[in-house]
Amino acid sequence: MNLDARYQTELVELLEPATLLIVWTDGHESLYSHRDLRESCECASCVDEWTRQPLLDPDSIPESLRCVAVEATGRYGLNLKFSDGHATGIWSLERLRKSCPCPECLESSA
Repeated sequence: MNLDARYQTELVELLEPATLLIVWTDGHESLYSHRDLRESCECASCVDEWTRQPLLDPDSIPESLRCVAVEATGRYGLNLKFSDGHATGIWSLERLRKSCPCPECLESSA
């Protein structure tokens, strides 16, 4: 388990419209769209366990999709519950931080 401050949260909050805010303990802030999070789910219902091929058809996700609840999973991840009934994915904090969509992070990963 990685306890690096970059991968630990200070605040996790659902915002409107359809945004998840994470404030990391090092002060960095990340905003994720609910739809992008749902599309990136890596649970066994959304990704084949053996081939890692996507099983989720993005067109099957309703336009009105919202994240309706977020819960910590230990000290390493978040479980997100969506308005389409999906609630089995765990997003690791390390994966979320490494996929931060802010301009600063996108620029440094390019």
